[in-house]
Formats: sequence, C-alpha cells, structure tokens
Amino acid sequence: MALNSSVSSADISRRNLLKFAGIGGLALAGLPALAACGAESETAAGADLLMNHLIANVEAFESTDRAFKLAVQALQDSASFTSHDGDMQKAFAQELQFPSLGVKGVHSYLVADAALDRYTKVLADAKIAHSNLSNRLPWFAPSDPKFNGYFIGNVGGPFAEEAYLVTKVLLERGGGKGEAILLGGPKGGLSETARRFGVNRALAEFPEVKVVANAYTDWDPKKAESELAALLPAHPKVKYVIAFNDGVALGALAALNAARNTTALVIGMDGDPAFLERMQKEERIVATSAGLIAFSGVLAAVRLYDFLNGVKFHPLEVFIDTDSIIVDTPEAAAELLNITGPDAPLLWDATKMSRHLQGDKWILPHRCLVSDPTDFAWGDKPGTNPTPRPAGFEWPAAYQTALANGEIDVVNTDWEKRFVDPYLAVRAKATTKDGALGTFKRIGLI
Repeated sequence: MALNSSVSSADISRRNLLKFAGIGGLALAGLPALAACGAESETAAGADLLMNHLIANVEAFESTDRAFKLAVQALQDSASFTSHDGDMQKAFAQELQFPSLGVKGVHSYLVADAALDRYTKVLADAKIAHSNLSNRLPWFAPSDPKFNGYFIGNVGGPFAEEAYLVTKVLLERGGGKGEAILLGGPKGGLSETARRFGVNRALAEFPEVKVVANAYTDWDPKKAESELAALLPAHPKVKYVIAFNDGVALGALAALNAARNTTALVIGMDGDPAFLERMQKEERIVATSAGLIAFSGVLAAVRLYDFLNGVKFHPLEVFIDTDSIIVDTPEAAAELLNITGPDAPLLWDATKMSRHLQGDKWILPHRCLVSDPTDFAWGDKPGTNPTPRPAGFEWPAAYQTALANGEIDVVNTDWEKRFVDPYLAVRAKATTKDGALGTFKRIGLI
C-alpha cells in the first residue's frame, strides 16, 4: 500500500503513509455525534460496529474504506468511517467518542507513529479492539499487557524489498549505466527510509549508474514536479527517475513532459489506479509495486470480527506484513487494474478468511507473513531502521517464548499453505513473477 503537503487531500497508499514520522467514506448515513468530524456509517441491527479511522479524500484510503465496508457487510456486522484529516489532536478527540457510539473495533492509520501508544491505550481501556495500519514503532509491543489484549496487531509491508525490486527492473531496462535522480518522500519518514534502503541496495549492484541529484517531496506530486523541473536543466541527460511512490512519479512525468524530455525512464511504487492507467500509455514508465492497501482494510475487518467472536490469535500475529505485486509491463498493469480497480467487485472474500466462520479451513487470498522486526528492521543489523534495543526492554512473555521457540516459521509455513493466489493473471503478464515479500531472505541479505 501514494501525500500532498495538505494531508487531507494527499495521495497516500500503504507504502508511503508515514509522512510525519521519523508513513472518504462511502457509507450511506452519518453518525450524529461525529457529523462534524466527517463520520459516515452503515448500520445493521444487532451487529458489532467497526470504525475505520483514516483520512478522507485520499484515493488510497477511499479504496481501503470501500474494501473494509464491503468486508464488514459480508461478515454481517456494521461499518463506519470517520476522518481525522491528519490531525492527531482531532484523532484523540474523536476516539473518546467511540465508546458512546457503541464502537467495538477500530482500524486506524495515524500520521504520527509516536501517537500509537496513547491512541491504543484509550481504546484498550474502553475495551475496543484495535488493528493498526503501518504505524510500527521500534521496540513497541502491541501485545504489551497494558493493552489488555485489545491491540490485535499492526499490518505493514515490504517497503525496502519492493523498492529494491522495482529499482533493479528500471536499471536493467536502461542497460545498467547512466545518470539517476531520486525523488523521495518526507526526509526521515519510516516508509521513506525503508524504500531508500531498498533503492540504494539496488543501485549498489550497478556501479555505472551515478546518482546526480536527490530531492525530498513529502509525497506531494506537485512538489515532485517542481523539484524535478528545477533539477532537469542541470541534468538534461538523466536516464532514470526513481520515484518513491506513484504520486511522486506522476509529478515527475509532468515535469519531464513539460521539459520535452522523452528519454528518461521512470518507476513508481504502490500500484495506484491512476499510475496503472498511465503505464499502459507511456513506454517510459517501467514498473511499480502494488501493495494493494485495500486488502489491508479487508484483513483488518476480518481480524476485528474474529477477535470479537472469540478467536484467539497466535502471540506472533501482532506484526503482519502483506506482499507487494511487481507490475513491470503494461499488460500486467492492465490486468491488475481490471481485477482491483474502483469498478471491480471486491477481490478478497472476507467470509473465507474468517476463522470464526471457517474453523481451520480459513484462507489467505493475499500472501501474508508474521514478521520479527528485530530480524531486519530494527536492532543492530544494517537494516532499514537500525534502532538499538533500549536498555531493559523485554517483549511480553508469550511473544518472547514463541519467538525463542522458532514458532515464527511454524506460523508462516501454515499461512503459506493457506494462501490462494488471485493474481496469477497479473503475474503471467509480468516479467517479475515473485512478490516483494521475502526478497531479502531469498538473496541472503537476512
């Protein structure tokens, strides 16, 4: 799983959500208590109310909310959406109203990772289940006893690995030599930092590619356009423009076209519909990675539903990574848009994913893994966010025991057996068949 300088109108996706760290509702009727905050809901008598607490007027979040609501509807619960507009004080104020509205579960994205502890504690004290998207603080335990088991997990993605793969595709397409310009996101943002790590790992394999300029865009397509426009006069022979998300790539394309540059090759990341459309029309667009943030909405809905119906999750399921599909041909872009675009029916069946409904026959229609963040993202290894372990830090007992017993491999082996791939037609038309998840392990980096 694509952000303007104004977060409420940003072009955000799962792969670039962390603007301030360090990454519209579609319902039928409004909730009166949150009407001024942009709350919208779909209600069903006798059902649990699940809240999607995101940012309105953002294409990626709109797709997430649509998927979340359709999944909740399939599970015969009720769904609501409210926007905090990227304002954490507003988010804190809104969540205080959730108990009086009868909210039983919340799926959130918070613009500030540091807010996660406070936000979750309020929900946990109100006995509201919480699933979070992308706010993964180093050395933060969702299963901390202070949350009383109500924080059911954090869902992220392989930001570094997808960046590595699409950058390699780009450089190979261009012959492995020439000048490159990097267009990143918010400097120091966690997803930006991870993607930069992946880009640099790929660049290291191509010594004849020279990075001649770098700009930080805050995920703002207009800023990306102006930054690249300012750089092009000094670098008219640039061969590669490495954009760290699709919105930034669209801004870069505008600058290149305005400068009548017809030779530079471009990549994005996220698989946003508008970018997939452009891939089919412009040969210079080489690849993107599709994290499909909408699936994260379905996964959150299912996990909240299962938890509220008594399903007990494995202790290691608090950190979940979802795969990214590599889209590196116009034909693959067209196929992915065909099955996941805004006019397509929901690709993932929530009822088949539910353990409460299916028992041991539940499936995963998108590759997912439980991850150990200390294996690469944090810790002393040269990973994406090498944050040393704080003195005296201890994981919760059940999590640490499962980790020490090697149960992460047991869970992931089981999950791989449950994976039913709905993207076979996309992979058949792509050059890169494997997804991003697990790339660094395959190449021996982890």
